[in-house]
Formats: sequence, structure tokens, C-alpha cells
Amino acid sequence: MKKEEYLYAIESILFVSAKPLKIEKIATTVGLERETVKGLVFELADVLKDTGINVAFQGNKVSLVPNGRYHRFFERFAKKKRVTLSRSALEVVGLLLKKKRTRDEIEKVRGVNSARTINNLLKTGFIEKEFFEGHIYYKIADKFYSSIPEEAKEFLDSKLFKF
Repeated sequence: MKKEEYLYAIESILFVSAKPLKIEKIATTVGLERETVKGLVFELADVLKDTGINVAFQGNKVSLVPNGRYHRFFERFAKKKRVTLSRSALEVVGLLLKKKRTRDEIEKVRGVNSARTINNLLKTGFIEKEFFEGHIYYKIADKFYSSIPEEAKEFLDSKLFKF
């Protein structure tokens, strides 16, 4: 395949993906080395920079996002439904911001049954399950972070959330 075909393949993969993809996953999919794919993704970002779609880098993950320059148009098209979290959901999210935990750990700290709250957060996509050594751990999902306004993200990085 030609270089352009790999660029278009990577663009297509990112377009159909519902969530950010790791560079390694893209490399495995197109059958290239990780560093080669990383270079192609940066080249794709350069190619798309003046279009309506941009490449967004989130650590070692990549996704396609609308160009912020045109936000006034896509905001009208896709009005976000404002999601409010209950007090119990905020408590669980607060616990999971520190580290991933089992349901038992969450309930021990909160002192109440948290099954319904955890299930509601799973349904909204704000938390996700992770299986490790026979235990189910819950952690904050990318959807939660992407739903937070930029101003609020600064607070997550502040000392309030660090131990």
C-alpha cells in the first residue's frame, strides 16, 4: 500500500471508532510498526488541521474531533443534554477519581449499598468495569472526562484531588 492509502485507512479507523484509540491498536489493525503509525497520525493531523475535523491526542490515544473554529455550527446541531449527578453518584465518582476500586471498597467507604449508583454510572458511560485477578474494578471512563467543561478540568488537576 502507498503512504496515502495508510493515511486514509487510519483516518477511516478513527472516524468509525466511538472512542479514542491507542496507537498500538491502530498499528496492529493496519499492520505497521507503532512508530510508523505515530508518524502517520501526526502527518494526518497536519493534513486535517485546516478542515472541519482535527486529530486529538489524549496521552497515547488518538481520536477525530470537530475543529473548534466551527463550534458555533456543530453546537447548534448537536445540543448536549446536561447531565446532573446525584449526591451518591458524585461520591462514587469522587472515590474513583483517586484510583480504581471494587464495589466492596466503594461500599465500605460510603457505608451504604452502592449497586444502583454504580449501575446508573455504568449506563451513562461515566465509569467502566475492569477485570483483574478475578475481581471487578470500576474506574472513571473517558466519557466522563470529555463531558466536563474545560474550566472544571483544572480543578481535577489541582491539589484537591491529589493525595
